Amino acid sequence: MRRSDFRGVHEDASAQWLKTREYDGCVDSESVTETWYRLSFEDAGCFMDDDEWIEHKIDLEHRVVNSWVKLITLEYRNTTTGEIRRSWSTSLRPYVQGYGCDGSTDLNIHAIANRLAEQQGLDYPSLMIRAYPSDFATTDDFSWLKDEVVLAETIIPREVDADLALRDLQEINNYTLATEFGIELHRVGAISTDWAEIRRTQEVLKEKIEGDVRDWFEMYSRTI
Repeated sequence: MRRSDFRGVHEDASAQWLKTREYDGCVDSESVTETWYRLSFEDAGCFMDDDEWIEHKIDLEHRVVNSWVKLITLEYRNTTTGEIRRSWSTSLRPYVQGYGCDGSTDLNIHAIANRLAEQQGLDYPSLMIRAYPSDFATTDDFSWLKDEVVLAETIIPREVDADLALRDLQEINNYTLATEFGIELHRVGAISTDWAEIRRTQEVLKEKIEGDVRDWFEMYSRTI
């Protein structure tokens, strides 16, 4: 890691390496290399050129025991053109249920939700497949839900708060998964909210909005 590669982050931060993972990007023909580093607040102050950010994180530090800063660098490579772009982000760790989204918490939130599902006798991977059949399949390896590095940076309560777990899923825009999970949690008596009724209401509203849009286009097309 060099300043020219990840502007604002000193190359010495790379000595605190935690994990590297690779995956396909959201853009066609793009691969992503994501690398995690664990920094003390002192290191963060030395390695990152962002005084305002450091002050904000130091304020948060006092709220969580043994807290630290997770630095994430991202390299996006176009496998067709060879073009590379880079970015980085930071998060406070350990992750605590109820934090919601801080830009890099998907894995932590899913790890907590998976633990909740286990506590309630539910199969979380099956719920993910049901919610997003185009993204997940029964043949997928879901071992990442118990990734040791992710679990080590996540505070998972002995009894996971079901309502908080659903709210955190919504925070990372996993609304469909939150709904499917909520329905099952209500079925087993873990929560009082009737998510099946919420889904029915959402479907009615969606149909009404889509109908209003169609009516508007039809009316507009007749006036031109």
